[in-house]
Amino acid sequence: MFIIENPKILYLLLLVIPFAAAFYLNMHRKRKRMDANGPYPEIRRQMPQYSTGKQHLKFLLCIAAYALLVFCLSNPQLGTSVKKAERKGVDVMIALDISNSMNSNDIQPSRLMRAKQAVIRILDKMESDRIGLVVFAGDAYLQLPLTTDYGAAKLFISNVQTSDLSRQGTAIGAAIDLCAQNFDPQHENLHNKAIIVISDGENHEDDAVSAAQNAAKKGIVVSTVGMGSPQGAPIPEYKNGQVVSYKKDAEGKVVITRINRAMLEEIAHAGKGFYVEANNISSGVESVFAKLAELDKVSFESRNISDYETRYSYFLALAVLFLLLDLFIFEKKNPLLNRERIFGDKKKNAAALPVWICLLPLTLIGSALQAQTAIPTNQGNKHYLNGKLHEAEISYLKALHNDSTYYKAKYNLANAQYGQQKYEQALENYAAVAENPNLSKAEKSSVFHNLGNTFVQQQDYQKAVESYIRALQQQPGRPDTRYNLAYAQRMLQQQQQQNQQQQNKQDKQDQKQDQQQNQQQQDQDQQKKDQQQQEQQQQQNKQGQQENQNQTPKQKAKQQEAERMLRALENQEKNTLEKIKNKEQVKGSPVEKDW
Repeated sequence: MFIIENPKILYLLLLVIPFAAAFYLNMHRKRKRMDANGPYPEIRRQMPQYSTGKQHLKFLLCIAAYALLVFCLSNPQLGTSVKKAERKGVDVMIALDISNSMNSNDIQPSRLMRAKQAVIRILDKMESDRIGLVVFAGDAYLQLPLTTDYGAAKLFISNVQTSDLSRQGTAIGAAIDLCAQNFDPQHENLHNKAIIVISDGENHEDDAVSAAQNAAKKGIVVSTVGMGSPQGAPIPEYKNGQVVSYKKDAEGKVVITRINRAMLEEIAHAGKGFYVEANNISSGVESVFAKLAELDKVSFESRNISDYETRYSYFLALAVLFLLLDLFIFEKKNPLLNRERIFGDKKKNAAALPVWICLLPLTLIGSALQAQTAIPTNQGNKHYLNGKLHEAEISYLKALHNDSTYYKAKYNLANAQYGQQKYEQALENYAAVAENPNLSKAEKSSVFHNLGNTFVQQQDYQKAVESYIRALQQQPGRPDTRYNLAYAQRMLQQQQQQNQQQQNKQDKQDQKQDQQQNQQQQDQDQQKKDQQQQEQQQQQNKQGQQENQNQTPKQKAKQQEAERMLRALENQEKNTLEKIKNKEQVKGSPVEKDW
């Protein structure tokens, strides 16, 4: 691959054209002066050592030297060389306490939330260091191995909850031992490792001080960050995300959890580290990084970067050679060269020389412009390693603008976009690279691994699981992919449970709405029936009134007579019932005793 680093300098080659015009104008003036003294052939015979061919040759050598010097200034680069770019930093393992006591809110919003904020602030200040995460309560569990993917680390930390571990307690010693086991064994004797324990210090499980001493013997600095207050607070108990009660002891009293400052200070002293209060996270983070700056920076990542080799020295040497030749070539004829006629036919050489002079700069400019169709990606790689993701993205886009099939530039572009949280664009580029049939198994595994990370960021855990599985199919032994797969599967299960709960809730709401609609429909039907009955009664009353109105006086008299007879019968029946009642009362009354 041939490229020009500074192509604008090549516009100086256009000066060759006025230089050539000035030279030929000067030669024309010489010819006119000779013609003024007589016929040109006669004058040339009187000047046997005069050579126009050598004058053209000397001019051509000077022009070529000038063009080569301009070409050197543009810094031509030809071919590639593989350089190793190293990434140096320290390894930091975070041991985060997720026991139930971390839910106490003696520091707002809670001890666990404040701990998460502290870890995220530490991540924001990191540049080239690796970080890992261990969560612990009654047991310790590796949540995230050492990585430089700070976006994934933040995602893991944000989703940590006290319910992640079923066995409760505070096993600080087990967490320190697990952190020490997960450092790189290649750097066992180097002073580049640190453990930061974030807890309230209520250790009830093991000997944390001895664990810190053992870690310090291996060159690992153990520091502690205290969460809580001396006054303490009760431990809330949650149900469906709501506080329903507070934890009580066997006697029924509310348990008050307090920070064990003495224990945390003793652990930090044994681990040759420092102790920081959580009440001032800003100063605590500064203390953390001041201590980390004292550790040795170790190279834990190296990448082979293709860089273009500068080749200006060859053109410079050729330009110097042309200038030396110009010094040793005189304008007079050489008898030996003239006899052999090395320079050929004078007329033909003179006619062809202007063409070659004009074609030289045009050829060089054309080759330079053509070289810009393949912009190097090494600048983007350098920006990426330095953390300048936006500049790296621009460099990769320039490379792909001229060579859209260069899958390495597209893969690096996706990485830069992922670092800038441009997940949609990163997904598109990762997917395009994954379809390339020329990828090796290691490259395919890396593409699918990063593709899974992008899906996790978008909370599309189903596709993330599929991507991690495809990555493991290419490289089954990748530990980072295994951890990410386990995390994605757990998050997918939680997501499905939440979706099921939401669906059940929605079904209940729909069922309730259906019942309400049915009740409303029944009420409406009943109202319609009542209205119909009222309308029928009204119609009957109207008909009765109309019939009464239509009766003759004779009929009305008969009706009144019938009504009187009916009332007389009712009165007679009433009197009869009263007489019967009175008789029953007389018969049933007690007989008074005659004293």
